[in-house]
Amino acid sequence: MTKLATLAPVALLVCASIFFSGCANTPSIPKQSRSNAFEVAVTTYTKLIRWGYVDEAAKYIRAADDSPIEIDFERAARYRVTGYRNASQLTADNLREGRVVAVIEYYEIDSGVLHELRDEQHWWYDDETKRWFLGSPLPAFGVR
Repeated sequence: MTKLATLAPVALLVCASIFFSGCANTPSIPKQSRSNAFEVAVTTYTKLIRWGYVDEAAKYIRAADDSPIEIDFERAARYRVTGYRNASQLTADNLREGRVVAVIEYYEIDSGVLHELRDEQHWWYDDETKRWFLGSPLPAFGVR
């Protein structure tokens, strides 16, 4: 047997171990797509609130236990958002829950006085629909 023939199984074993050890650190496709879906959901919700499409933003709101979350569209219509910034955004290790803290600048249409609020959002992932939902109400405009 030649030297090359005896080294081939060893080289194959080394290559296989490197390949499989690299796969262990690679995120799985479902987790990666769940993470991407979280980014898309938060970004879309942010834009909808920022530009006043509260009725569309409300489609993201749903409690994980299916309990009702009241949405006061009349109250929300009295305010305009002038700035929206996600101050922090993180997900749990299992990518089933997320937390976003947004800083929102807004004014009441009648008074024109500028206000700022901190909106803490709890997001959750629904395995059945493969979607992220906001388990928190709309931002509390006008509440101090």
